[in-house]
Amino acid sequence: MRKLFVRVFVFLLLATLVPLGFLAGCQSKLIYFPRPYPAGEVGDWARRTGGKAIDYRTSQGAQRAFLQGNLKSPVNLWIVCGGNGTVALDWSDWISAHAPTEDAWLLVDFPGYGDCQGAPTPGRIRESLAKCVPLAMAETGVNAGRLRFFGHSLGSAACLLAATEFRIQRGVLISPFTSTMDMGRAMTGLPVGFLVSHRFDNTARLAELTARGPGKVIILHGSDDEVIPVEMGRSLAAGQSKTVRLREIRGGRHNTIQQTHAAEVAAALREISGDP
Repeated sequence: MRKLFVRVFVFLLLATLVPLGFLAGCQSKLIYFPRPYPAGEVGDWARRTGGKAIDYRTSQGAQRAFLQGNLKSPVNLWIVCGGNGTVALDWSDWISAHAPTEDAWLLVDFPGYGDCQGAPTPGRIRESLAKCVPLAMAETGVNAGRLRFFGHSLGSAACLLAATEFRIQRGVLISPFTSTMDMGRAMTGLPVGFLVSHRFDNTARLAELTARGPGKVIILHGSDDEVIPVEMGRSLAAGQSKTVRLREIRGGRHNTIQQTHAAEVAAALREISGDP
């Protein structure tokens, strides 16, 4: 019986530790899904939009972001960050078709994505934003008070890092999570937050935004989001009711909400664009 007990104990211990070890060691591959631009795509984008690439360097090497929209006299400059499986230019045509035309749009790739060297972490993403946003401000003549943010999924977390860095008080977030620690629990059903090293905490960043003073953040979250539970959007809005407004999109899903409900997303952008 003692040998049987030991064997069962060892089996259960390994059954627990092996998945946790895998999660701890491979989590970057579970969070980020980088891909490069095919040959000619950036040139096609520049000819199609009249946009301008912003080249700069960070600790990860050469980086590139993209400016489009009204680059001569924009009312606002928006920082745009997509989700973990997208590159910045995936949003270009949508912005051209639906976003306020009086504004400029800075489309940012994470390190390792698109034409950017390196590998992403929260700190490296913030470093990249800290370098490229001032370059875009200088290019467009927009001051810090006219910065806005627009993020989807993981890009929402990146935008809130930019909000902290530049004290941006207004923006639109699609399908944000509360934190990567909470997402670990949601994905595994286990309290594995302590193992998460890529720590994005949108709850804390929105609390900081509210503490800085007046602001407005609109969250759009699909009721049928199959990746990030809509309850997380509800939690973020409930926690900062002074500044955050949730617009729950009935039937909206995670990766297609900007297409199936483009009018609702565009309306949120226009509302934030028009705020003083």
